[in-house]
Amino acid sequence: MGDELENKTYIPILSRPVSSLTYIGGKSLGVLLLVFTNGVFLIGTYLVKQRIGGEVFSWDLLKACFTMFSVFYFLILFGFVLVLSFGKNAAFFGGLALLVFSTFLDLFIYESVAANMIQTSDLKKQVLETIYWVLPQEGTVFFFSGSLLAKSLSQVHYYGEYSLIQIGIWIILCFGFVKVVLDRKEL
Repeated sequence: MGDELENKTYIPILSRPVSSLTYIGGKSLGVLLLVFTNGVFLIGTYLVKQRIGGEVFSWDLLKACFTMFSVFYFLILFGFVLVLSFGKNAAFFGGLALLVFSTFLDLFIYESVAANMIQTSDLKKQVLETIYWVLPQEGTVFFFSGSLLAKSLSQVHYYGEYSLIQIGIWIILCFGFVKVVLDRKEL
């Protein structure tokens, strides 16, 4: 997508999409479809392995996988925003940094083991909690997905549904950011 913008090379029939949101929606859903297809292949392989071993397929695995697709879609859109704004390297490292930072932030705030290991002042904890509630809660969705798989929804991961809603809001924000970037680049 970044190369298309830099080189102005487009597939002729798609050179003028209905809108920039249609363009980014099609691109992002296409990438998500590739991720979904890969997931179906891996889960299918796991199902065949379980059937050969005589085990029963765990439907909790599917629930856990489907909760992560919103995070995957957010990361795809976030990557598109960064690619269009800053380039491919910034998109890779920015997406990875956001994923790792939000996961560790979740560990620090809502996992008692990590919170007890690190001693900070109340002001720093409030700042970290504010950052946690503003950033996309990818870490919480990840741990919520793990809880679904383990069938142990603890109070710590109770925010899983809220986190899915928050990721949905960030997906909408990413579409807005992409629209602004594409309008500036006059795609």
